[in-house]
Amino acid sequence: MFYLLLRIQRFLESLYQAFISLLRVALRCRFRSDLNGMMAESEELFILANGPSLRADLDEYGDRLAGKTVMCVNQFVLSDAFQQIRPAQYIFLDIGFFTEATIPRVAEVRERVLAALAEKTSWPMTIYAPAEARKSRFCRTLTAAGIPITFRFFNRTVVDGWKPLRHCLYRCQAGMPPPQNVLIGALMVAIGTGYKRIIILGADHTWHQGLEVGMDGILQSAENHFYDQKPWKVAVHHPETLHQATVHDYFFNLYRTFRSYHLIREYADARGVEIINASRVTFIDAFKRTNLGL
Repeated sequence: MFYLLLRIQRFLESLYQAFISLLRVALRCRFRSDLNGMMAESEELFILANGPSLRADLDEYGDRLAGKTVMCVNQFVLSDAFQQIRPAQYIFLDIGFFTEATIPRVAEVRERVLAALAEKTSWPMTIYAPAEARKSRFCRTLTAAGIPITFRFFNRTVVDGWKPLRHCLYRCQAGMPPPQNVLIGALMVAIGTGYKRIIILGADHTWHQGLEVGMDGILQSAENHFYDQKPWKVAVHHPETLHQATVHDYFFNLYRTFRSYHLIREYADARGVEIINASRVTFIDAFKRTNLGL
């Protein structure tokens, strides 16, 4: 009886989440995704996350990656590898890149990224960004810079719940699993544009290992990317409200992050897309693991 009630509860929760997802999509229907009708440049795409383990991959395989179709994320342009790899695709998900109302640390990063993109980009590149960014200063500045970039906008609306409806809305580019991390957006964009084999590098996702609560009671995380000289501590803020995060908020967001990868795995399987996590270090357990071996 207990397990029967549990299955009924989960089914009802699934229907509730599906209903909420439909409401979200209806309220944001003015945002048309640019991914509809796009065609992949090749069968295979490499997505470079910015985890510490990516450094070893770039040192060993950088020259060979330069000949592949590559999508990079967030602050990759601030590294020397940007001009070595010359990625054809770039994605941003954090709304802090596109709104002036953000915390000073994110605003400072945004300005550095803008300047670096304008200075370093000399080859055709597609930048994917949330639909809310369409009229942002970030996009206007790069467009006015005269560099060979094209913007494509996608819906980051949260879609969850009953699987048949969920997959239908994903296919229509109406939304995605909870986009707690830019890699979630990158994977959904890659599937939506038709790639059949997606290889992930640098997705360490080891943030929890650097958490601590200071004597002031503020939760801090160790920021550590492949281009950092050493980890550095930052206060953790909620990405939307910009309020300081609590420990339970932080771990709930981690739960949503790792669960989203399993939702993506289900969707990828349904679309016949193979996702391989070739990161040397990773806590993502949703995808097939293998060594890169280029």
